[in-house]
Amino acid sequence: MRRMRKKNTIGLSRRRVLASMGAIGVASAGAGLGTTAYFSDEESFEGNSLAAGELDLKVDWQQTYDGPIPTGENAGQVKEHAVNAYPDTSGDNDYGDGLQDLNGVHYSGAGEIDPVFNAAEVPACCDCGEDEYYVTYGGESYCITPVTSEEAIEQFYDYTEAGGSIEYSSQNDDIQKEDTSVMFLHEDDAGDLSLVVVNDAYTNEDGGGAASMTIEGAPSSSGWLVGSGDWKVTDDVEGDQNQGFEQYEEWEVDWSWGTDRTDGGAIGHLEDDFALRISAAFNQAAARSPNGPGGIQELVVLSGGSGFGSSEEIALDTVTEAGDNVEEITIHSSCGIDSGVELETPDVFRSQNYPDQEHLVQFDDVKPGDSGEITFSLHLCDNPGYVWMTAANFSENGGTLTEPEIDAILDNANASDVDEVDDSGNLGEYIQVTVWYDEDCDNVYDDPEDVQEGEDGEEAIFEGTLRELMEGTFELETEEDEGMVQLGEDCYPARAGFCIGFEWEVPTEVGNIIQGDEAHFDLGFYTEQCRHNEDPGNTTATTTPTPTPTGTPPS
Repeated sequence: MRRMRKKNTIGLSRRRVLASMGAIGVASAGAGLGTTAYFSDEESFEGNSLAAGELDLKVDWQQTYDGPIPTGENAGQVKEHAVNAYPDTSGDNDYGDGLQDLNGVHYSGAGEIDPVFNAAEVPACCDCGEDEYYVTYGGESYCITPVTSEEAIEQFYDYTEAGGSIEYSSQNDDIQKEDTSVMFLHEDDAGDLSLVVVNDAYTNEDGGGAASMTIEGAPSSSGWLVGSGDWKVTDDVEGDQNQGFEQYEEWEVDWSWGTDRTDGGAIGHLEDDFALRISAAFNQAAARSPNGPGGIQELVVLSGGSGFGSSEEIALDTVTEAGDNVEEITIHSSCGIDSGVELETPDVFRSQNYPDQEHLVQFDDVKPGDSGEITFSLHLCDNPGYVWMTAANFSENGGTLTEPEIDAILDNANASDVDEVDDSGNLGEYIQVTVWYDEDCDNVYDDPEDVQEGEDGEEAIFEGTLRELMEGTFELETEEDEGMVQLGEDCYPARAGFCIGFEWEVPTEVGNIIQGDEAHFDLGFYTEQCRHNEDPGNTTATTTPTPTPTGTPPS
């Protein structure tokens, strides 16, 4: 600010100033005669509240059994098959088919379908409404609704192949944003749903760029599209390396565009129940070189409205100049599962092959050579936490002695009279158990000794007999931890799922000594918050909650 010149100031002496102030004071006193007035001000902060946070552990599972199939068209066949799963919404009867799925989207490593998503990716923690879709990115989640229009997606996108001064670009300004990759679901008046991507905006200044995307869909590579669904819009001539849109495989695409172009496309139409995974790379990380001096700087998702200007803009991430920092985006049509006391038991343990099941694990004709496996996937909602696996309430029953069993017991005990030996049950001693971190959630233990050269295999948490597992032979630090094993020393982040495998096997060489024996036990999981928790796991047995789900093991 420049200094004002002296000739522009008003010359007032101290006496004139005081006289003026006095005059003002007299006038004010006269005007305020008979009233009382004070200067006042008010600052307020209203509607304050404090709410306790939540720590909710969601558990889902897939169980398989390598033994005789009890019912159905394959009854009597001895092979690995599904027992039960949660969630399980597929099946022809009142119960599911025993394979883990959420409204038709498969998450199980069992069965004939090779799932796009695994059990750790079950969208367990979710409060989206029925008309909303669940989007996850970088550990954050969002509920979105489609962008709507009266027109079909081809007309709404308004792609112009060539003509006038503009070529190969979207003419719908409402779905463009400069230096930004915009993604959204579009629904027309007919109810047809499409996935739309628009890269950059039409501009003659500093435009251009490159992008690569791979789009995977569930429940299968084609089942997530209606009928003959495909690319409804290909922004730029397909297969033209010089102009932009080049489709290498069905759902893999690379774009490169100039300063006066946009690039993108639309895939449709989507089934009512679906899940999508979008893997993207931009700028220098894209498969093709950027065409122009610009580049993508931001990744956003639209929700609701009829175009970019009228829709909610959800900023997912900023994009680096290298363009290799973008994480996977997933979109699920359904989300949210129950857990604990919210589960409808025993129905949740039943399936088409096991309509009478009342516990998680329940077999009554196990033979040497049989085996079974459960992959649990765990999801911490709302807050990070420490997680333990619990094993409790172990008991055995010898059942009715048979002649072959008596002979086996006598031989094993080197005794001549059955009264000299204890027959309270031997099954737990002969069932071999492995508990491990199932990294790929595929219901199979990848033993480091058995994997191919160059592969790491999976880490075992416990290997031993069922009795050893149940009697607390984990490497526990304190007596208070009896029956619990911590699943990793570090905090598990909220909403990030992980899988724990539990496999049991009766070796073929066991023989008659286990005839008629029974074993019963509980398995469960326990969690504590991480924040302000200097001594996690220091919990006595009296305060440890009853493990859920409970089960009756092989017998």
